[in-house]
Amino acid sequence: MNAARALVFAFVIFAAAFFLHIVGGATDQGWLFAIAVGLIYLTATGYPAIAAWLLERGDPSVRDRQVTLAVGAVVAVVLTASALRAANDRTFAWWQPPLALALVTVSTAAILALARARRRV
Repeated sequence: MNAARALVFAFVIFAAAFFLHIVGGATDQGWLFAIAVGLIYLTATGYPAIAAWLLERGDPSVRDRQVTLAVGAVVAVVLTASALRAANDRTFAWWQPPLALALVTVSTAAILALARARRRV
């Protein structure tokens, strides 16, 4: 149950960034749109790490951590590939899924490493 809650809250954070991008585009505020796009990529590629961070707010089991990271990784690859498709004039290309997987792997590892380093301090 804790894993599901963390995954849902992580998606709410992504959805808020996506909503901000819609507002920035609709109001023709380039600066807001650019910030929102950056937040979309950060929350999409770092989705598993964000969910894991939210999960740590409770007392998670090892199983909860594993489920959160595994399901979060799948969601992250889909969200990231979708964002890459949107950036490619809404056209699917063969390179988007492998690049999405690489971006999710690198971003999630970096965010988790930063979180670990922060806990040590």
